[in-house]
Amino acid sequence: MSVLKGVNVSLETYRRTIREGKREAIVQSAQRVFLERGYQGAAMAAIAKDADVSTATLYKHFANKETLFDAVVADRIQQFDIASPPDDIDPSLPLDEGLKQVSASFVELMRDDNTLDMFRVIISEVSRFPELKDKIYTLGRNPFRARLIAYLQMQAKQGAVADVSFTAMAENYIGLITYWFIFARIFNPTANISNELADSLLREARATLIGRLRLLDQG
Repeated sequence: MSVLKGVNVSLETYRRTIREGKREAIVQSAQRVFLERGYQGAAMAAIAKDADVSTATLYKHFANKETLFDAVVADRIQQFDIASPPDDIDPSLPLDEGLKQVSASFVELMRDDNTLDMFRVIISEVSRFPELKDKIYTLGRNPFRARLIAYLQMQAKQGAVADVSFTAMAENYIGLITYWFIFARIFNPTANISNELADSLLREARATLIGRLRLLDQG
């Protein structure tokens, strides 16, 4: 009996590995097709063909195009690990360095060319597909906001900053980064943000947030 049980477990593990492999292939193909053809032009059949699976197999994993697009967005968030709690940040670091470290994965996501192209897809088609408007926020902004606020709350518990609501400050900080690395490049395709300029812009964003925190400490 134990031998048969072991065989069944191994078989189920194998099947699960196959399913997960197909799902991953579908998500990667979906990203390529969405970026090449846009949301409207990305047919489910074309995505299935790119992933080398049947259309029936694709629909077993994803009920419709929106759930598949959601999976593409979620995959990017997972790749860049922007939603994890800030437990990896040394709480004794100076605030500027702590903010730099806690923001690093989000900045990397925002500077990635595929992220820029994904935003272009969303913005260009949101009038025809209103459900896409929420993706602007799920593509990094909301998950990172929770991480940033958790870090600021951690600093407040240590007495490093005032214990206040950090939501508005987090939104302003994220808005600056998103504007510089996404929207400025979308509306000015010739914009070239060098590493040196990026570092300067990010220092300014951190200084703005820290300045606001210091004012609250005084008040």
